[in-house]
Amino acid sequence: MHERMPAVLPTILPGPACWRDVFGRVAPLEVELGFGRPHFLLGRAAEVPERDVVGIEWKGRWPRAVWQRQARGAATNVRALHGNAWLLFGALFPPSSVTSIFLNFPDPWWKAKHKKRRIVSDAFAALLASRLAPGGMVLVQTDVASLLEELLARLEAQPGLVNPNGPGRLAPRKPVGASSHRERRCRADGVPIFRAVVLRR
Repeated sequence: MHERMPAVLPTILPGPACWRDVFGRVAPLEVELGFGRPHFLLGRAAEVPERDVVGIEWKGRWPRAVWQRQARGAATNVRALHGNAWLLFGALFPPSSVTSIFLNFPDPWWKAKHKKRRIVSDAFAALLASRLAPGGMVLVQTDVASLLEELLARLEAQPGLVNPNGPGRLAPRKPVGASSHRERRCRADGVPIFRAVVLRR
């Protein structure tokens, strides 16, 4: 069975989206990549109504869940996109335009032949760094310590990105209030959660 192609392809986009027109205002822009169940996406939008929050997710049922909420008049400062973050992130966001990027519990892809599917490669880390606004933040959260070590090393290797807690060091506290579905499960089950933050100089 062939995998379903993304609902939005970068080849049909004339250039980065004009988020001012999308949201009807000028506001700091945040992005969650691979949001899954939209607990964090919607929670973050409610937490920072002065900001606009965009989520990209491959599985269509989760963007649809957000759209259904919005059809009832909720979450006006959030947009959920159905597509492949690998393909869409660079196409939709111009350089130095994103205030915060969230990677919440990305799939570890345990098998060696699948590791190429991990969300952050060196190339994608460079893309994240290029889209981050000065002073902007990337937050990574996971319950897999080895995955965090790998992602953090790739991000810290990018020129202009710095770990405010020191190279390879975890964040001592969570910098946002919103929680993902997986994070809530981990807390309920007593599973440790590892977090790291990098900032754009």
